[in-house]
Amino acid sequence: MSKIDAIILAGAPAGADLNPTEPSKSRAMVDIGGKSMLGWVVDALRASPSIGRIAAVGDVSADGPDMVIEPGDSLVSNIKLGIDALKSDGNVLIVSSDIPLITPEAIEDFLERAVRLDVDFAFPIIPKAHCVKHYPELHRTYLKTGDGVFTGGNLMLASRSFFEHSWDAIAKAYSARKHVIGLARMIGLSVLLRVIIAQIIPQVLRISMLERAVSRMLDAKVAAVVSAYPEIGEDVDKPSDLEVVRRILGS
Repeated sequence: MSKIDAIILAGAPAGADLNPTEPSKSRAMVDIGGKSMLGWVVDALRASPSIGRIAAVGDVSADGPDMVIEPGDSLVSNIKLGIDALKSDGNVLIVSSDIPLITPEAIEDFLERAVRLDVDFAFPIIPKAHCVKHYPELHRTYLKTGDGVFTGGNLMLASRSFFEHSWDAIAKAYSARKHVIGLARMIGLSVLLRVIIAQIIPQVLRISMLERAVSRMLDAKVAAVVSAYPEIGEDVDKPSDLEVVRRILGS
C-alpha cells in the first residue's frame, strides 16, 4: 500500500468546560500527560507505516506535522484547506484531533480494510461491545441495527477526486446534520424512519441500507469499516472524558 497523507482537524475550540482559563484555545492543545491531544494523535500517525505527510488544520502548534494550516470557518472548509495544501493525488486520511487514545495499530487496521474495499469514501464503525469492554468509563452514543450496535469512529478515508466531486453534497450534509427535516430530504425519509424505529426494533435497519443511503446522498461509493479498535471512537469532548483519558494515559 502506498503512503497516505493525513489531515488532522484541529479547528474546534476547547470551550469553557475543557479549558476554563482559555476557552477559545483549540481543543487539540488541551494537555494530557504533558502532551497536547494533538501531540498524541500526531505521534500515532508518525508511527504508522502507511502514513505519508501530515497536515494539521487549526490554530495549533506541535512537533511532528509537516505543515500547520490556519483554520477556516467550518469543518468542511478545514478539510478543503488541508486537501488543497497537501495536493495529494490518491487517498487522504482525515483524523479528528480529539482522539488521544488512538494507536498506530488502529490506524493501520482501518487503512488496510478501507483500501481493500476500493470505495470513494470509507468510515469506521465500532461495535459497542468493544467500547464497553476496553473503556467502560467513557460513554458513547450508539446506533442499534440488525447487524449490531455501533458507534462511529473519528477517521475517514477518501480520495481527492471524491472531495472535488462532492464538495457541495458534503457541505449540505454537514449543514443538515442537526436538522431532521433537512437530513430526511438528503438520506430519504424511509431511511430516517428506519433509524428511529431501529432503536426499538433493530432488525429494520441494516448497515448496508445506511451505506446505500449515504452513497446516494454523496453520489459516490461509500462503505463502513467495522473496527475492533475503540480508540478511534473515544473522542474527548467533555470534562468526564478528559478526566478518564488523563488517568488512562498516565497524567
